[in-house]
Amino acid sequence: MRPTAATPSALERRRQGAVSPFVSAWLADLNYTWGAMTEGTRTMTLKKDQVLFHQGQAAQAVYVIEEGRVRLSSFSIDGRERHLMILGSHGLIGDCGWPHSDRYTVSALASSEVCLRVVEMPRFLAALNEHPLLNQQHRELSSRRLCILLQQLELQAHNSAGRRICHHLLGLLYAYGSPVQQGLRIGISFTQQEMGNLCALSRVSVAYVFSRLEKQGVIARQQRHLIVLRPEQLEREAAGLGEP
Repeated sequence: MRPTAATPSALERRRQGAVSPFVSAWLADLNYTWGAMTEGTRTMTLKKDQVLFHQGQAAQAVYVIEEGRVRLSSFSIDGRERHLMILGSHGLIGDCGWPHSDRYTVSALASSEVCLRVVEMPRFLAALNEHPLLNQQHRELSSRRLCILLQQLELQAHNSAGRRICHHLLGLLYAYGSPVQQGLRIGISFTQQEMGNLCALSRVSVAYVFSRLEKQGVIARQQRHLIVLRPEQLEREAAGLGEP
């Protein structure tokens, strides 16, 4: 019997205040306020796929995302790119190496058209010292990014495309899921290319897994959003217990 939207395991655990084993690699629509740091700073815009900064480049500023999404990635010694996470509005990027390094430790590329605020590094560091709220927000965001990085390391050990994708879908479900008549609707939209980048898979591979999950009645599409019909089956595949 298919579970109803009222009793999905993932949603119930979230309502009960439990810590999810699944972390969303999409940090979208964050509820942070950086006004004390960005007031009077200049605005910068990027087109989709435009590079903001490269790993190893001298870090002169941090950036607050006002609109759009930015993808963070790193490069191995042999030049292979590893996609790490995607940050949306009210996210902060460019700060990962400071104060221990004066260079960017990751690369940043626009996943969509982006509007940013540019905060010079001395101003950023001074603002963290002067405003306890900004400092608290920065620590919280840093912790969330670390959790994503640790999850990405764990997922790299799994060769199953379905397992990686289901894990990320559960992260999105836990972070942004809400009940609708059919099941649980993931409240933010994302592209198959974004999913492929984070899973180190081609868009074709992602489309294949999505198609299989649809045929098996695990997920359904609603315009640009996904509805999860059987979250417990996503959990089974994410745990390596076989295809649903």
